[in-house]
Amino acid sequence: MRSFFTKVFPFLFYGLLFVFLAIYLQSIDYSVFKDVQLNWWFLVIAFIFAMFFRYWTAYIWVVLLRNLGAKSIRLTRDLLYVYAKSWLGRYIPGTAPWILGKIYFASQHGISKNKLAVSSLLEGALQIAVLMAISLLLLISDSRLDVVGSQYKFLMVIGLIGCFISLLPPVFNFFVGLAYRIFKKKALSIEHYASARTISLGAAMYTFGALINGLSLFFIAKAMYPDLGYEQLSFVIGVGTLAGAVSMLALFAPSGLGVREGIQLALLSLIMPTEIALLVTIATRLLSLVCDGAFYGISYLLKQSHR
Repeated sequence: MRSFFTKVFPFLFYGLLFVFLAIYLQSIDYSVFKDVQLNWWFLVIAFIFAMFFRYWTAYIWVVLLRNLGAKSIRLTRDLLYVYAKSWLGRYIPGTAPWILGKIYFASQHGISKNKLAVSSLLEGALQIAVLMAISLLLLISDSRLDVVGSQYKFLMVIGLIGCFISLLPPVFNFFVGLAYRIFKKKALSIEHYASARTISLGAAMYTFGALINGLSLFFIAKAMYPDLGYEQLSFVIGVGTLAGAVSMLALFAPSGLGVREGIQLALLSLIMPTEIALLVTIATRLLSLVCDGAFYGISYLLKQSHR
């Protein structure tokens, strides 16, 4: 049964990816951009930040693998291609295709499937905790969110404390171990527990990545709404990180589709006209799709040139 799955997995992965990408591309109303005046320089800056974020997350993946004992691992052209290819699996509903894609494709290069499974869970747990913590830190004291009421602000404080607690090694390893047991149907061995150094290093690297990705959102918004001032930068980064964290938790939505846009639209409407905020959310998704395609294409060309 396992050998059969190994043989059919690539066909399932690429087939489902093609179907869901086609559905997504057909669902977009491109006519909304017909009369939009864009600052292309800001859009190019947003593209550069978004591309850098993708290469940065690939590097974090390798760092986590090395910290799990795969000391000989380097971010080679082959592994970069594996990561870029697996990254596209986020467009298939559910978290499994993205994780299984990395495990399957990277294991073809001699990396332990067990280490790949653990590193994928570490990635997801660190990203959610870090993104949520950053967003709450940036938004919790913003007066524009007073409209949500003091009780919700209190819940945000509780959530922020919870994010920091979740990064404590015993707590973090408990939840990663629980996810591993569900995913692999067996207990996570102690040798694969994340150390305090691994967690803090991963958290620091994902914090930097979240800020870079937030800058991309800011410059997309700036490209469409020139009146957006730089004093709004922290708010926009907070919006981007919150949307990213919640969309990762929405396992039913391919690449957080709909969830991410809903949060961005609701919060960006506090600092710009709603119709502009709607355009920004659609443009953000389109730029993400372009960057994902470019990330895959460049990594493929680099891999081919190495032959």
